[in-house]
Amino acid sequence: MKLNYFVWPPALIAGCLIGCCGDSSASSTEAGTRTPTPTQTAPSSAVAGAQAPPASSRPSAMNAAASGSTTAQAMVAPANVTPPPTAAATAAGNPAAMAPTAAAASAPAVTAPMDTCQERRVSYAKPCHNNPDPCGLKSGFPGDEYCLLPPKEGEGFQVHFGPSDYKNKEEIAKYVIKPGEEFNNAVVAPVLLTETRWFSRMTVQMRPGSHHWINNVVSGKPEPKFYPDGNCGGATTIGVLGGGQNLIYDNPPGGVPAPENEGMGQSIEGNSSLCLNLHAYNFTDQEQLREIWMNFYFVDEKDVTQRGAPIGMIGGLALSVPPHSKKELTYSSNFGGEGRIIQLYGHRHAWTPHFAVWLNKELIYDSWDWQESATFNYDSLSMNPKIDSAAKKDGAANGILKFKAGDELKFSCFIENNSDKTLGFSNEVYDGEMCNLWGTTVGVGLTGQFF
Repeated sequence: MKLNYFVWPPALIAGCLIGCCGDSSASSTEAGTRTPTPTQTAPSSAVAGAQAPPASSRPSAMNAAASGSTTAQAMVAPANVTPPPTAAATAAGNPAAMAPTAAAASAPAVTAPMDTCQERRVSYAKPCHNNPDPCGLKSGFPGDEYCLLPPKEGEGFQVHFGPSDYKNKEEIAKYVIKPGEEFNNAVVAPVLLTETRWFSRMTVQMRPGSHHWINNVVSGKPEPKFYPDGNCGGATTIGVLGGGQNLIYDNPPGGVPAPENEGMGQSIEGNSSLCLNLHAYNFTDQEQLREIWMNFYFVDEKDVTQRGAPIGMIGGLALSVPPHSKKELTYSSNFGGEGRIIQLYGHRHAWTPHFAVWLNKELIYDSWDWQESATFNYDSLSMNPKIDSAAKKDGAANGILKFKAGDELKFSCFIENNSDKTLGFSNEVYDGEMCNLWGTTVGVGLTGQFF
């Protein structure tokens, strides 16, 4: 059964990040579950162990990875909808049927090479250490090396979407994603705060196979479980904490803001929960876990002197790309006042190898990896890789990026549909496409929907 839900509110602020939206109440989420059809095949480099289709029928891709830790557990149960095989087994009262296979349970730890973490970057695909299991999870699934330890006592708190006991087969079964499955659900986890707190740094880490996260704060304590819709069963949204398409995200990098960004912060209410839209897929030949860890680091409210504004530009709503064809989508809008761009990332799927952004005529964002669609910061400290379009390498402008009223922000998606299906606007890695630009500014923001 295929489920697709899209909620695009007028404010379009799901791309907000640290200090971006204050207490905004708008959100943008998507949900659904599906199993890829035979014509929907993963690129050979999608993840280790993937079954590679012929080169003529797959898009280019890069390596993937993920991360983790434990606290503020979400005890997640399948939604009350016609479920895919994984959820069906649980609903039938047979979670043991979904427990890790012997092969999965004994899977060796992934030893992906490290990123060059000496650079000041907000997003990475691989961890900055060689520890195969920094949290001692011993889950038997790929991705333990990306586990994220929680903040120290009094420094912040952690929200964790994933198993609370890695030795409990019934608990593990709730989060298993089998080979060939794809999930796009909303999931609730409580925020373990008794009062409103402010934070100035957020780190997010996910296991391999995670495509994106969109984080909304909702009022109260809805039942912590997976939901088939995009807004956690109609929960009331009271804030937006951002989104991303990176397995490792740290903003600001290392917790050190650029001088011009000093004083940025955002609040989370005490009596609240997180409603997370989490898109995950498994195109490998072994079971994986859907799991994400989020750390929030406190700051005193009196020290918060700046808040940002969103960039949320959703393109391709009327998209139709025939099989074995190419199409370039280009959208633009003009700023209504002055400010500076803090952060950008382009969201798309497997058939869009190239995503680019221009400020007026200057190329400022150039992404060539659809799986880890890079997030770049623009400030006096960030060290973005140099733009090198000829080599098809991710890159971005460096330094403070100011804009004035009337300046144009333009972005393009270069779609290469090598599949046998017509691609429409949908949140599916191989059966649909999107062309969305998210980000944060100081000053005025920029939002819109484009067909």
